[in-house]
Amino acid sequence: MELLIPALLILVGLALVAVEVTVVPGLNAVGVLGVVGAAVGVVYAFVELGWAGGLATLAATLLAAGGVAYLLWDSGAWDRFVLSDSLRRDADADAEEHAGRARMLGQTGTALTPLRPGGVAEVGGARLEVETEGAFVAAGSRVRVVALDRRRFIVRVVEE
Repeated sequence: MELLIPALLILVGLALVAVEVTVVPGLNAVGVLGVVGAAVGVVYAFVELGWAGGLATLAATLLAAGGVAYLLWDSGAWDRFVLSDSLRRDADADAEEHAGRARMLGQTGTALTPLRPGGVAEVGGARLEVETEGAFVAAGSRVRVVALDRRRFIVRVVEE
């Protein structure tokens, strides 16, 4: 009976961790409850069985946790639990975006909103957020893209 209580606590705890990863990922309460249950089982084993029994229980728990982790990894459930996509952009996408923005340089278009100094203009068939060099430009005026500044297109009124 002394060994049954910590063994059940540890097994239920590891089962809750497995349920967290496979059934309800992201909830965290089930996994935390499972880890706490396994830890309470190990502490209970130290109290009831002494140092030798507690260390043996700890070793068996770590071995069982490793086995559960291996089974989750092997079954593919771990892939749903861990983010595998990279959030970094690659150099090709950056170069393509820069080339697309550079094509707008020198093109003319129409201010769709008043530019005070920022607003929206249609240039080359695309709606762009633009800024003037500081002057007010009325809606409907013809503008030309004269510069690129990081994420902004700088425009100037086209004199006709």
